[in-house]
Amino acid sequence: MAPLWTPSSESLFAVDNWGTNPSSAPGTSVVPGASNAEGTFTQLLTALAQECQGFYITVSEGATSANAKNHLLDIGIDPAGGSSYTAIISNIVCGSSNFFQPAGSQSGGGHRFFFPMRLPAGATVAARVQGSNATAGTVRIGIRAYGQPSAPWLLPVWQYSETLGTITNSNGVSFTPGNAADGTWVSLGTTTRDLWWFQLGYQIDNGTVTAEFTWIELGAGGSGTQRVLLRRAHAGSTAEAVGDGMGSQTVWHEGYHPIESGTELWIRGRCNNAPDTGYNGVSLGVGG
Repeated sequence: MAPLWTPSSESLFAVDNWGTNPSSAPGTSVVPGASNAEGTFTQLLTALAQECQGFYITVSEGATSANAKNHLLDIGIDPAGGSSYTAIISNIVCGSSNFFQPAGSQSGGGHRFFFPMRLPAGATVAARVQGSNATAGTVRIGIRAYGQPSAPWLLPVWQYSETLGTITNSNGVSFTPGNAADGTWVSLGTTTRDLWWFQLGYQIDNGTVTAEFTWIELGAGGSGTQRVLLRRAHAGSTAEAVGDGMGSQTVWHEGYHPIESGTELWIRGRCNNAPDTGYNGVSLGVGG
């Protein structure tokens, strides 16, 4: 007798802004707002040929040596294919992103996110960035959207998002990683909706970032009973740049966690040495 198995769903359509030929700088250059002001939306994808059920985001080239460069990213769409955008995900904390390079390299590969979200056919997709520094600079945003699932009933798609964690200027919630030990859990707040997919955004508000490595964890539950939902691997460099050393939060088994409304979420870190000051972050949850 043949073994029982559960089929999966293949995406038969994909579109991105990575460029026709491979490049060390895939994506679109976006100018942040300066001094904690929001920038304007910059188009990433033209009118989509097909509906998409999820998209992958990269954030890179946002760091400047000897400067703190804190960034909040919004992803917006115009369902009519124009340029009047509404943010569908807000305040993705993603500052001081380093140069694009493979995850797992010594200084990571910028910030990476995946969101299983519906993008309607015909929609344009854009990004805007709020920046802390008086000199705005640029940030490079890459996107690849996936559609035409072969088995759509096996592919959950979300309808709303919730960013959890108070935003102050261009920072999320502050936390202090432990030195070769888990730091103290810091509350991000309580969910207001049922959520089932999570990403974690972080940055370091510091004009000096050292070459250090840190586990950053998202937890859920009551004080003293938190369970870890997911873990990100921070890799810092001496050029005041940060990046994701693993990219694991984009994997389904890491990001998928059904959580009921009213659940408290938390953030903490564990550094391989005495950590830099200025760590801050938010939780990005989706549901529906």
